Amino acid sequence: MKKNQSYSSVLKQLETIVEKMNKGEVPIDELGDQVKKSAGMIKFLRQRLRSVEVEITEVLKDLEDDQGRQDELPEKDDK
Repeated sequence: MKKNQSYSSVLKQLETIVEKMNKGEVPIDELGDQVKKSAGMIKFLRQRLRSVEVEITEVLKDLEDDQGRQDELPEKDDK
């Protein structure tokens, strides 16, 4: 699987394979290969989700840290 594929495109491919399997449209001779391909796609999707989760967590932590620093600043007198 190409590393530059998007989450959405891989998910769509996986959904297509699953749909064909459910309809019995995957010949038995291809079933093993399709299952292996699907497993690779699932692994890619999970890794991508974890990566995005880490990114979001870091952004939110940065926001919280920034807010905490602002809360610690003394208020200015307008005198």
